[in-house]
Parts: sequence; C-alpha cells; structure tokens
Amino acid sequence: MVPRSKLRDVFKHGSLLSGNYWPPRVTSQRQSTKVVHHCSMKTHPTEIGRYLAKNFASNVAVIGMETGAMSAHLAGGLRRQGYHVAVMDALQVHRVLSLKRNKTDTNDARGIAEITRTGRDYLTEVYVKSAACFEVRAQLIMRHRLVQQRLANENMIRGLLRVYGGRVEPGAKSSATYRDRVVEQLHVIQDREGINLRPRILPVLDLCERLQTDAVRIEAELEALAAANPVCRRFMAVPGVGAITALSFFTAIEEPSRFRRADDVAAYIGLTPRVYQSGESLTHGKISKMGNRLTRTHMVNAATVLLSATKTFSSLKDWGIRLAKKVGFNKAKVAVARKLAVILFGMWRDGTHFQFKAETVEPHRQMMTAARA
Repeated sequence: MVPRSKLRDVFKHGSLLSGNYWPPRVTSQRQSTKVVHHCSMKTHPTEIGRYLAKNFASNVAVIGMETGAMSAHLAGGLRRQGYHVAVMDALQVHRVLSLKRNKTDTNDARGIAEITRTGRDYLTEVYVKSAACFEVRAQLIMRHRLVQQRLANENMIRGLLRVYGGRVEPGAKSSATYRDRVVEQLHVIQDREGINLRPRILPVLDLCERLQTDAVRIEAELEALAAANPVCRRFMAVPGVGAITALSFFTAIEEPSRFRRADDVAAYIGLTPRVYQSGESLTHGKISKMGNRLTRTHMVNAATVLLSATKTFSSLKDWGIRLAKKVGFNKAKVAVARKLAVILFGMWRDGTHFQFKAETVEPHRQMMTAARA
C-alpha cells in the first residue's frame, strides 16, 4: 500500500431507483483535493477492478464506500483483487454529505472521497462479514419471514371468521391443529348463517401448512449447524438460548476480537439506552435499537424464556426476577437480554462455560486461563 498522500479512489455504489441500478461514480483525488479523474461504470467489482488495473496500476491507496445493499458484494470482490476497501456507516456518511446543497451522484462521490481521505478516524468503519456468515444469516432471515407470513395469514383467518361469529382460540403451535379448529368453525358458520367460506379459507390454510413445513425444514438445518459449531454448543448451555439464538448471535459478531470491551457488544446489538448530555443536563432514554434487529429480537426472546419458562436456578434469572418486581417485566427482559449478550461474548472471548452461580464465574475463568497457558 502506498502512503495516504497518494491517490485515493472512491466508488459511490448504485442505488435502486424505479427498478434500475444507476451506474456508480468514480472519483480520484490527490492530497490537494483536486479531482484528477472522474467517470461512471457498472456497479460490479470485476468491472471496477479491471478499470483500476488498466488506468491506475499500483497507485490506488484505499477505496471508500458507504454501506448498502451491494456493499458486501463490492467490498468482498475488490478485496479479493488486492485492494484496501473502507466501508463506512451510511447514516454517518449521510450526515456529512447533507452539508452539500444539492444531492447528486457526483457530489456524493466527491464527499465520500473526502471522508475516506480525511475522516476515517472519526467515522465508523463497518466490518464486512464473510460469505459463510451471510449464508447462515440468510437462512435465519428466511425462517423468520416464513414464520411471520404464517402468523399473518392465521390472524387474517381469525379476523374473517369473527365477522360471522366464529372464534378460533390462539395458542396452538401445530398448523394441523389450527386447521382442524378453523374447519370446525367453518362448519358452524355454514350451519348457522348459511354461508360457505371454505373455498376462500382452505387455500390460505394450505399455504399456512406449506410455510410451516418450510420453516421447520430450515430450523432443522440451523440446529444441525449449531450442533456442529463448538462455540454455539457452549452458547446453548445457557438457559433460554437455543440453536436459533446461538447462531444469530454468533453470525452477528463473527469476530470477537474486533470489540475491545464486552459491554460494546450490547451497544452493537442496540440493547443499551440512548444518552443525551448537554451542559448540566443528562438524559437516559430508551434502548437505541441500533444494529441487527433480528439478533436483538432473538436475544430478547431468549431472555423472556429464561425469566418465564426455565426451571433451573441461575444468578442471572434471580437478578432478572428481582428487577422485574421493581421496573416491570418488559424492562427487565431487555435488561436481561443486554446482560445475556455480555455473558455470551465473555464465554466466547475467554473460552469459558456458563456458570449458574455468580460466585463461580471468576474461579472458572482463572482455571480456563491457566489451562490455556
């Protein structure tokens, strides 16, 4: 890599507008911030890499881009070609670029070039996960969407039956049991009102069964992946943490060494409260909800199971129950989820196992440290 005073290149990846990808802008800059080259090309790492190799040879120091739908694909492809790529948080980049009066691709490319050249020390550089990590995340997202679609269809059926006086009690996890109760209500409505809703409702029930079947299949694949991963197996020893939560947390972090402190993980997932301080005023608000929403949901679900469904005693559960009596269950489960994220990260980083009693945590950590030494 050449010094930072050399040439910089920045690519503003295309955005989806009216179904078409606009070509990216390429801007090259020297230390004097004078634009020495400007062009547009296809948003593809091969095309970009070929153009750079042809026109700039070895004087490309760093490629800057903001996060987006194609940032992982672009960053991975360019890094495989040997380029240093800096991916910056889109929200922070947007706030800097908002200083420009007019938002154009040219101004955005010029602004990202300036940020890459001078502002990488105070803007957050985003960690780009590996392809294997994205594959597991895709399975988690697909399972989550399938479950959401099934629940939405079942709720729609309940609402339609209420119009005619039918009532389907919730609570069954089996789609077959739910189908039997819906069909029973359809017969009652036909006998009482003389209205046959089966031609409209039965196809939706068939769709719910297919969604449930696909979700169960993906869940079985995820459970096999979690069982084959030694870190996830240690995660699943924690009460309330299953295969889905373990894989979700593992793929959200992927590389524990990029966090300096365990508390940073809770902030990364969005489970820490917002803080506003100005002069003598200091306000703590609700949780930030930054980071990955799906992983945050899984952590809160695991905390809910830990507090309400597990029978095994643990210091974490005891602390959560006492907190729930003071501030309410909803706030307590978020606090337990935050502490659960810190515990899982500590287990991963230190190579330790979950300790049900707080007084055994430090002796166990010292023992594991001595064994590794």
